[in-house]
Amino acid sequence: MLVKSRNIFACLLFFSTTVQAEQGCPDGLYPGGAAPGQICIPMPGYGISGNGVSTPQVVESRWMTRWGALTLDVTSAGGSKLGRAEGLSSKRKAEKAALADCRTRGGQNCVVAHAYYDQCVAVAWGDTRPAIVSAVNSEVASRMALEKCNGSDANCDMYYTGCSYPERAQ
Repeated sequence: MLVKSRNIFACLLFFSTTVQAEQGCPDGLYPGGAAPGQICIPMPGYGISGNGVSTPQVVESRWMTRWGALTLDVTSAGGSKLGRAEGLSSKRKAEKAALADCRTRGGQNCVVAHAYYDQCVAVAWGDTRPAIVSAVNSEVASRMALEKCNGSDANCDMYYTGCSYPERAQ
């Protein structure tokens, strides 16, 4: 009988494996969420005791779109006026702020020339008119604006760059 018990014990020992939490989450957490990569979510009630300490909650980040706008008044006495706005929560707010900025700079017939969101804008100005381009960053936008300006005008130079990147919501 003793030999038989030892054989059973040896078999159990031979076939035993290390137990790991499901999909790599630590004790008290389970895999979940729709984000790329592993997200571990606390099991309800796990780790809560009378001391008021609980497992921290996993919070996914949300990003809020940010708008920018440019306005122009090329009829103003004393040269062209450029109004600008960056980092606003809507297209309408960005355009309204850019129109106000244009008027503050002396513009009287300001009109919206360009609105953009979650990226950068660049203005290259030549002898007769501006070239406005938005792109992923200010370097790319600047290069593209100069190329566009030089394709239709002379003596082009960078006049303005600005960005309205998305912001993390709290």
